[in-house]
Amino acid sequence: MKKSLILLPLVALFLVGCNGDNNDGPLPPPVVVDPNNEQLSGQPKDGDIIKIIHMNDTHGAIEYLPDANEPGMARVAGYVNAKRAEEKTDVVLVSSGDMFQGSLDSNINQGKLMIDIMKEMRFDSMSIGNHEFDWGPDVLSDNAAYAMNLEEGDWAFPFLSGNILNPEGQYDFGYLSTTFNRGGARVSVIGSIDSGVYNSIDAAVVEGFSFENATNMVIAEAERLRVAGSDIIIYSTHDANKEVDSKIALYVDAVFTGHSHYDSIATMVGADSKVVPVIESFENGKVLGEVDFVYDAESDSYQLDSYKNINPLSVTPLVEDEGVKAIYDLYLDSPVQDGPVSSDSLRALKTDKIGEITSESDFASGDVISSSNVRKMFIIAQLEAYIDEYDVIASSYNEARSSWAVGDITYSDIYKAFPFDNATVVVEATGSQLRRWNTAMEFAAGNDKYSLTPSTMYRVVTSSFVINNKESYNYTSIVHTDENLFQRHVFYQAFIDAGAPNPWG
Repeated sequence: MKKSLILLPLVALFLVGCNGDNNDGPLPPPVVVDPNNEQLSGQPKDGDIIKIIHMNDTHGAIEYLPDANEPGMARVAGYVNAKRAEEKTDVVLVSSGDMFQGSLDSNINQGKLMIDIMKEMRFDSMSIGNHEFDWGPDVLSDNAAYAMNLEEGDWAFPFLSGNILNPEGQYDFGYLSTTFNRGGARVSVIGSIDSGVYNSIDAAVVEGFSFENATNMVIAEAERLRVAGSDIIIYSTHDANKEVDSKIALYVDAVFTGHSHYDSIATMVGADSKVVPVIESFENGKVLGEVDFVYDAESDSYQLDSYKNINPLSVTPLVEDEGVKAIYDLYLDSPVQDGPVSSDSLRALKTDKIGEITSESDFASGDVISSSNVRKMFIIAQLEAYIDEYDVIASSYNEARSSWAVGDITYSDIYKAFPFDNATVVVEATGSQLRRWNTAMEFAAGNDKYSLTPSTMYRVVTSSFVINNKESYNYTSIVHTDENLFQRHVFYQAFIDAGAPNPWG
């Protein structure tokens, strides 16, 4: 455990070896070493704790929403602060992806607010999730650079996922690992994105990219890091627990996952029959993963002590972090523009009423409008918006991401249900093709799927995601594309035009 380290400045290193001398293949992925130039605190003492705290699939849940059991990032930060203040404890803070996409707060600035908060909270890494691609590779690349820029705040953290092969055939889109000092320990985090989540991304956005199987890459990196002196090696992947290769457990000390939105605690068998926890921490900050490693002086090593998911709102008192709150307030009070929708402040855009759905609505069940009924209302509104100008006979969309409470509807409600920047598209398809559509659909009066003439050409309004990923073989041609008019914009305008409660019954 006693170390003599030459600390490197903020630098991305490219691994030497493997196929690095082979001009026919990609270079190994880059790694980052000591991004914040932290020093070891000295020789660890018996009982010292390295606590790993984990989030995944936060989806822009920055605001405190107690009715939804969402703590918001200021309270999550308060929880982390309390853990950092505990005796003999140093904290490592990691994310397994999908941090940004999902709320008006985060989406309207394409993740920049969340990155500023993560810097303030001193996150150590974030593995790239499928929704990090939603604004395209260029925005993702810019966000990754911003997170690593020490001139933007006094903290840097890397986006990990060394198994992303870019269109030029190189593994340089995400870092494979980050290594740093924390307390008396040398800690490394290896990151990847599972090849299986590729199809969750709009095909046009990731054209030319591939997500390679990460197992051999992760094992080789873990072996290298262990030889280089890492005391604790964490594997963070945007992946379902069941998809993590059990061989990886032989080389790492803990595994954190994301993507499935499970509150899940599992274990694998590691080297020397040790327990390796495998944790996914639900969604929207509702639970945080925690794994404690405790220094054992006799063996001169950190040993697994405990592992769990915990609801931060179950801990009292839970004090908001003032720095995170100040960052959020700054964004809330700034003017915003989202395509055709604008406001003098984000705060006003979030709270101003644009419509109303009452409990008397055909789409309400008690005080709740289910996500499927939110989707159905949208599909009807989209049909009404396009039926006259483009002679469409049907409207289609795949999902709404949230349910609503009855009452006043705000743009924030619409945004949470329809956060994605999917273009609105009118396509032509034969009756035979439309009969094969599995995506939810509403027809104009007098039509239904089975009354269509097989050889007749019809028009449907839908989204770019549906035609690229869901029904790519079930249409003939694109008639019209509103590239910058997204589902939330169409729904917003429908509420404004309606001007009365329950516009769809």
